[in-house]
Amino acid sequence: MTDFEKLHIEWIDYSNDEDKVNFLNALNSYLFFKKDSIDQCELLIKKNPKFNAPKLLKIVLILLSRDKHKLSIAQNLFNKINIDDVNDHFKKYLITISAWLKGDLHEVIKSLKNIISNYSKDIMAIRLLHFNSIFIGIDSNFLKTHQEILSNWSKEDPLYNLILGMTSFAYEENNELLVAKDLANESLELSKKDLWSWHALLHVQDNDLSSDLDNNKDFASINWTNFGSIKRHIWWHQALMHFYKREFTICLEMFDNFIFSEDEFYLDFCNTSSLLLRLHYQGIDVEKRMIKLKPLAEHYSNQYLIPFIDYHLVFFYKYFNDVKHLKQMEEGILLNYKNTGFKVSTSKYLSPIIKSLRSTEIINEEIFNNAFQSLGGSFAQREIIMLGVLNYSDNSKLQNKIKNIFNTKKSTSINYV
Repeated sequence: MTDFEKLHIEWIDYSNDEDKVNFLNALNSYLFFKKDSIDQCELLIKKNPKFNAPKLLKIVLILLSRDKHKLSIAQNLFNKINIDDVNDHFKKYLITISAWLKGDLHEVIKSLKNIISNYSKDIMAIRLLHFNSIFIGIDSNFLKTHQEILSNWSKEDPLYNLILGMTSFAYEENNELLVAKDLANESLELSKKDLWSWHALLHVQDNDLSSDLDNNKDFASINWTNFGSIKRHIWWHQALMHFYKREFTICLEMFDNFIFSEDEFYLDFCNTSSLLLRLHYQGIDVEKRMIKLKPLAEHYSNQYLIPFIDYHLVFFYKYFNDVKHLKQMEEGILLNYKNTGFKVSTSKYLSPIIKSLRSTEIINEEIFNNAFQSLGGSFAQREIIMLGVLNYSDNSKLQNKIKNIFNTKKSTSINYV
């Protein structure tokens, strides 16, 4: 853990070396998606109730779950941090958390950028900026931010591979696949254990339909038992490759054995529902499996935390022709996002889609222009919206618009009908 000393970790308020080492282990677990990070934080808090760093990390982990039902736990923990006990670096995190607890992701991102402007090698702030930015829309600004961050790092810095993996993802989402592939491979040369760099590589391969990870020895050697939901998201990406090859039976097998989880975690619901919906649009019977997802859908249907979750819910309820929930979603989205940074993306893009699904009103193809990405998530995730609209709309102009988007994004033509 001594490598961390070369980074900006001044915010960590340890009182002895043992606490410091144990906390850095917990932070390292978070950075590499291991599932024991929150348990480690709880042990540290119990051992030393005045130690604020594990409280902060635990709050972050709770908020990253994107679950309103857990906000009270995070708020109570936040209230236990005495502002007089922490330094200015830590106080900047408290500003970030305060905005996050209010659900203002745009302010969270602004606050994290402020931290990074003062502490360019604060790896936790960079990681949080990366993941929160994904949910307000990935665009050229997202790439520019990551280019600026990367320029402050070098191969001599510990955890440099994490910066490469995040930057690779930013390049891929901006259709610069060659650079994205090189950065992901460079990262994996430094560390085979960085799942986000494997994920970035999968995104590149998703675009050119050339996945070879099933036969990659380094990938096959990963001990998946150490990791949480990220592994199911990676397996979802692998299932998409089989979907594109029309290997639908393999997709179902992967759903049953690797991707489905009863955990109340937003990404698990989004992964599973979007995979089954893709198969449904191709005429595959997925009803029994879709029914298994109803408790998860119900858990998130009234939360309205980020549009990314909501558009998966919309097409989930459309599958069941559940008019009640679709109406509820439409009203809830307009009400809950009207005074937030998500107002434009929901009113211009998501609301017209829901209205069309409920009333069969024709959607104007213009909603699929550039700003469509502001709904959040990667193209592979937003793809489910376009596939759903293709399935439910008879508007030939809109269908051609969507197919052109697919053909521009994918380097190999795919039959999406």
